[in-house]
Amino acid sequence: MRWLLSMLIVAGLAGALPLATSAPAYACSCVYAPDGPEIVEQVSQTASVFTGTVTDKREREPMWIYEFDVREVFSGDVGPTATVSAYELSASCGLSFEVGTEYIVFTSKRENPAASWSVNSCSATTQSTNDRTRAAAVTVYGTPRTIDPQSSVGSGDGEKSLWWVLTVIGGIAALGIVLFVWRLRLPRR
Repeated sequence: MRWLLSMLIVAGLAGALPLATSAPAYACSCVYAPDGPEIVEQVSQTASVFTGTVTDKREREPMWIYEFDVREVFSGDVGPTATVSAYELSASCGLSFEVGTEYIVFTSKRENPAASWSVNSCSATTQSTNDRTRAAAVTVYGTPRTIDPQSSVGSGDGEKSLWWVLTVIGGIAALGIVLFVWRLRLPRR
C-alpha cells in the first residue's frame, strides 16, 4: 500500500512539472517586420508620418523623449522639429533611437505630456534607409512635403504657441470693447 501511495505522489508531481516550468513570454507580438507582407497595413495605422534625424534623447520616467529635426512629412501636422516619446523596454513594446540617425517615424497619439507624439515597436518606424518601408509610405500617403526649417506653425509646440497668441489677442480685443462701452456709459460732465 505504501508503494502504491509513493507511485501516485511521484506520478502527480511528474504530471505537474510541466506546469511549473516557465515558457518564453512574448510581450510584443506586433513588432514591425520591415519585409513582412503586411507592410502597407502597418504604415496605414498612424497619427503622423515624418522623416527626421534624432538630435536629443532625455529620460522622462517611465519613457524616453526624443527630439527630431524633421526633413519631410508624409502625413500629420508636423513642423520642423518633433518630440516623440517611447518606452525602451521590449516588455513595454519599446523602441529606441540613436542620436544622429535618420528615421522614418510612424507615430501614434502622445502618451506623455512632454512629447507631441509617441511610438512603439508595433509602429512601422525604422531607419530611413529602408526602401521598402518608404515605398509603402509613398503608396499610402503620397509624396512627402519638405519642411521649411524656419516654420513653427504645425509643430506640436508651435501650434500651442499660435493658439496662445490668438487667445491673448482675443482677450485684449474683448477688454478694449468692454472699456469702450464702459466709457460710453459714464455720465458726461
